[in-house]
Amino acid sequence: MVVCNDWGVALAALVLLASGTVAQAPLPVPASHTAMEGSTSTNVPFGRSTPTRVQYVYDSMLFAGPVTISKLQFRLDGGAVASNKIVDCEISMSTLPSPLIGLSSSFALNRGLDEQTVFSRQLLTLPAQTAGIVPNGFLQPITLSSPFSFDPSVGSLVIEIIVYGQPPGAYSLDATYVCNSPLIPVGPLSCPQSNGIALGVESATTQVLWGRPWVARAYDAIPNSIVILALGAQETGSWAGMTLPQDLGVVGAAGCFVSIDATAVYYGVALPNGSITFPFLIPNNPAVLGEWLRFQSATLDAAANALGLVTSQAQKVQVCGWEPVGRVWSNGTSSALGTREIGVSAVVQLTVQ
Repeated sequence: MVVCNDWGVALAALVLLASGTVAQAPLPVPASHTAMEGSTSTNVPFGRSTPTRVQYVYDSMLFAGPVTISKLQFRLDGGAVASNKIVDCEISMSTLPSPLIGLSSSFALNRGLDEQTVFSRQLLTLPAQTAGIVPNGFLQPITLSSPFSFDPSVGSLVIEIIVYGQPPGAYSLDATYVCNSPLIPVGPLSCPQSNGIALGVESATTQVLWGRPWVARAYDAIPNSIVILALGAQETGSWAGMTLPQDLGVVGAAGCFVSIDATAVYYGVALPNGSITFPFLIPNNPAVLGEWLRFQSATLDAAANALGLVTSQAQKVQVCGWEPVGRVWSNGTSSALGTREIGVSAVVQLTVQ
């Protein structure tokens, strides 16, 4: 017979406890807003002073793999303060049965077969915050009574919050929205046209969003001249026997450069003010978020040089939104339909393992 002393029993218990413990970690979603303030705020669902229902949806691309969610945290809008507030609420989670772009205005159609009540109906005390910073820190976590196992390979995460009752008073949450797309010059400067003026090109769309129109604009061309717009995905390296950016001096256009790979080319005639626009549609797919659109213009100008071609400096612009999130919400809790918004969601932090 083997006899264990008290230390041996304690050590064995610690080993068993450690072997059954899985590390938990915070997961802000969307991660782009971990340390960045959202560009809007929302009083849904805790600041409307009325019963409210909302489904917040977070695209599967925001998750690296399957997780078990045990806690949920919100944060107040940047700089905002709030008194504590007691709300009568319930929270459920499920997997969206459609792609994010297929989010329905019908609450029922957005609930997956794995729908689970993770926080049963009860009075929840939302904590007070007396000093606001930008961005605010995440509030105290809401511990889920039933952790939710989520697999992003199946679909997007739906967090449904039903507030059955709440007192008057603001409680403004930080939320995602849209952004301004950075426009960055690529390669050498434009070469002059025969009138001494440089040809320019720019993004005429400030917010380049997936699923929405994007317009490129060439300007300062000689009126009624042929203007070319090239789109590309490459600004360095080898392309078509050239090394980008390629000086066209070797073919008679000194100081003019091809700065991108011209994978698609469009043309038109400059207006009397020297401008011309080229409209496009960004694919309706959140996977293009963060992609760069590279573009360069050129114009036919026989008097400018031996080649008869003048190029602009190239530019690139980034697809900055929508964020791969969405929501459906309604005043009251009885309506089957709500207001559908893509790109808008509360910034949250999940505790996962």
